[in-house]
Amino acid sequence: MFAIKIMPDKKKPDSWFLLRDTTDYVVYCWTIKEDAEEFMKKLDFENCELTEDIPNGAIRRFNERRDAQKLEREKNS
Repeated sequence: MFAIKIMPDKKKPDSWFLLRDTTDYVVYCWTIKEDAEEFMKKLDFENCELTEDIPNGAIRRFNERRDAQKLEREKNS
């Protein structure tokens, strides 16, 4: 699984965060590296990179949201 690591300040490389949704603060994750790279290019921000170092809690919340969205789509179909 891949996420986008954002470094807001080049002078502080150890100060970074994972890209999150602004409504529910769940980390954006991708299972396919090329999809994550494509999204990262759309960001057009040079201080970001892909990472597989995603905390377990963030992965759990991503999976919970993905499953809830899937159930909602099935319910509305």
